[in-house]
Amino acid sequence: MKNPNRASERRIARLIAFGVILYAVVMNLNRVSSALSWVLGVFSSILIGLVAALILDVPMHGFERLFARMDRRGRTSEKLRRAVSLLLAVVAVPLVLFVLLRFIVPQFINAVTNVIVIVQTNEDVIVEFFGKVGLEPEFITGKLDEIGDWIRANLTTIFGTAFTTVTSMVSSISDVVLALILAIYILADKVNIRRQAKNTVLAFLPERVSAYLLRCIQMFVTTFRTFLSLQCLEAVILGVLILVSMLLFRVPYAVTIACMTALLALIPYVGAYLSLAIGCVLIVTISPMKALIFVIIFLVAQQVEGNLIYPRVVGKSVGLPAYVTLSAVMVGGALAGIPGMFFVIPVASVAYELLRESVQRRNAERKAERAMEEQQP
Repeated sequence: MKNPNRASERRIARLIAFGVILYAVVMNLNRVSSALSWVLGVFSSILIGLVAALILDVPMHGFERLFARMDRRGRTSEKLRRAVSLLLAVVAVPLVLFVLLRFIVPQFINAVTNVIVIVQTNEDVIVEFFGKVGLEPEFITGKLDEIGDWIRANLTTIFGTAFTTVTSMVSSISDVVLALILAIYILADKVNIRRQAKNTVLAFLPERVSAYLLRCIQMFVTTFRTFLSLQCLEAVILGVLILVSMLLFRVPYAVTIACMTALLALIPYVGAYLSLAIGCVLIVTISPMKALIFVIIFLVAQQVEGNLIYPRVVGKSVGLPAYVTLSAVMVGGALAGIPGMFFVIPVASVAYELLRESVQRRNAERKAERAMEEQQP
């Protein structure tokens, strides 16, 4: 039987040690921040490779399940199915992104060019409007010309700049290539890596801690796989609905906006409305009435997809209430931008489930304690 005094002393010692470490970190925030930046810089390629492996594992897992259903008699080996699934995942993901951007970028550039032409055509009206609020016409005319010239000169490089910003976390193309190669190696040998990692955790950590840690990791991987799959399915359904509706009502830029919606809808909550805003800007350059029709189509399609089709097709979600999901997206976006919005939901789902189980367990223990106290004379 364990000594309660010894257990209490250990808890107090751990609290004291945690307080000392926290105090040291707070008093040396600059050094800690510099050390973390150095560590992230050194291991950036490895971290990117792990994230890429986590993302590519989702379509790879889908292909593996598909091949397993097609080959129920087991005529092909598991290694062969895994290799083919990995190859399809590595080829399919960049191919889909390329096709989507191929439809989005040219039409977007064309729409921005139309906006410039409309502004220059109605320059007198714009100058007159700003003149009524006290701004000099020469100043407005000069600024409009400067903005138009700058957009024309830099429009083709805007998307390249955006891509550079996204990949600014790496120092060179070689880092990206090495990270992708690392992700491929991880996925190719993921069964052995999973077993080795499990054995390492079990060997160096206490049994209770190792079991809890392994369960958290498994919950995160499963939740992330489910979340990404559902998010992709939702994006495809919404994109198809908008494409069909826009073609029926002859709204311009149907293919471009549908592809853009399917791509941006991968961002939880924010992405779909961002696509709506950009689509309005594109269509209003041709017809304000068509832009109004597009807004109605978009909102109706989103409601039909979210309330009728999506629940029936998917049947389950990551298990988070709407307010928790939205709060998690806001926090993740504030911490790490779009990647933070994307990865914070699986983390929040795991934390929410663990908290729910802890609350239920504690309430059950207190209920049992009260029942025992009531039974005592």
